[in-house]
Amino acid sequence: MADCTEVVVSESSWSPDFIQELLPSAERTALLHHLSFLCLGGFPKLEYLIRKQAIETQMLFRSSEAVLLKCVSTSSNMVTSLFPLVIEAVEKNKTFLVVKYLVKVKTWIDDIVRAVDDIVTRYEHQTQRVETCIVDVVQEQKETEENVKKHTVEMKALEDALAKLELELSKTASENNSPLNQEWDIKIRLIDLQMKLANCKIQQGAIPSPDHLEEVQKSLDQIRQILLDLKKFWEKVGVTLDTLKEKSFVGQDLIDIPEDMKEEFLNSIEIAGKYWKRFDECCQRAQGIFSVQSKDAYKFLEINPSSFLKDEWNKQYESIMEKLRNISPQGLTTATITE
Repeated sequence: MADCTEVVVSESSWSPDFIQELLPSAERTALLHHLSFLCLGGFPKLEYLIRKQAIETQMLFRSSEAVLLKCVSTSSNMVTSLFPLVIEAVEKNKTFLVVKYLVKVKTWIDDIVRAVDDIVTRYEHQTQRVETCIVDVVQEQKETEENVKKHTVEMKALEDALAKLELELSKTASENNSPLNQEWDIKIRLIDLQMKLANCKIQQGAIPSPDHLEEVQKSLDQIRQILLDLKKFWEKVGVTLDTLKEKSFVGQDLIDIPEDMKEEFLNSIEIAGKYWKRFDECCQRAQGIFSVQSKDAYKFLEINPSSFLKDEWNKQYESIMEKLRNISPQGLTTATITE
């Protein structure tokens, strides 16, 4: 009889903790949207574009929450319903019931794979829409730059500092042994300089560069990749369930299971239950992340950015930067599942 621990991916090849990387990625996405709104929202045409993209992302986060709820429900059902029923069926030598239960859970998994596949596609489309928004901002920027005559000393110094920091960051993405903390620190300093340069340009009546929208793209793509890995995981579980059913139970409906194999099988189910409980907890945390982000993180859209006085602008800027500094650098990694 096949080992039921195959229904989970072992600790050595995959850890459900990867889902928690959604937290820093989701937080960064909202904060970078806020920075873009702060920098570009004072220009009516661009305010509309930024607001539209932020709302689209907010809605996408709500859909992500619903998909993760499916994962929570299914993994919880496996622990609380499927495994106890399988244990009872094996103990009573009713292998035909085990087959029935495995077929049922396979339908759950197929449903999740379709849902995750759909949300992954939507993240890809949203990333493309943000890219189109960036193109529109750049075009508007070029049209207004002709009206700006004065290039201040401060602006030139910030541009030089940015170029130097971008070179430093490029050198750190190319060095594989560079600590994540070092890369994150450079990114934060880069964002800080970009905001200061943006403020200088705003004071001159010029449209700042859409640097933060480009970072939004990266964060959205990072979330997409994590969810794609989630899809691969469920697909792998689905294949394993089919293999388990075919190898263990086909044609054996009326044959008793040997006692030594029965004990091994029951032990493996107990081990599998522990892994799935952990996976369920991770999915619950991820669901909570998207719930909070979709409800609270986009409240800045309720305010008209054109109404900001200098003190209010600076206050919001400092608040956003403080939150960015506190985000774990682990959000910069890409989770993978060992095939």
